[in-house]
Amino acid sequence: MSEWKETTLGNFLTFQRGFDITKKQMAADGDYDVIFSSGIGGKHNEYKVEAPGVVIGRKGTLGTVFYSESKFWATDTTLWIKDFHGNHPKFAYYFLHTLKLGQYDCGSANPTLNRNHIHLLNIEVPILLEEQKRIADVLSCLDAKIDNLRWQNETLEEIA
Repeated sequence: MSEWKETTLGNFLTFQRGFDITKKQMAADGDYDVIFSSGIGGKHNEYKVEAPGVVIGRKGTLGTVFYSESKFWATDTTLWIKDFHGNHPKFAYYFLHTLKLGQYDCGSANPTLNRNHIHLLNIEVPILLEEQKRIADVLSCLDAKIDNLRWQNETLEEIA
């Protein structure tokens, strides 16, 4: 039987602001992805976050969600999950997609997401880690199928 609990996003996951880095400081020949609010924006020879990791857009592109299987540098335009509180990282990634975090813009001139505001959001999540894992596995499988179909479609278009 499925058991879910009501809690706050901050009790479920703890977010941390990313780290400052300029394009000039980045090392193009580095081994680690540099993740901006709009996605991977380059490489660097240092990392700041252990894997697996989840990042959301904090400035400019709000609420975008990225998952990394390897160590990375989360930039200051992002929030990254500092503490999963024992929750499944891939489930957290998929769950964050459902929250439409862009609606919590608190910026004036530049769209901004404040971690202190989103930590207070009331949410409902599965209690059992095993259930979180099952949900994440199903969604990962669907994502893989979608990617495969997209690749097949592009290949067929090239052939045509």
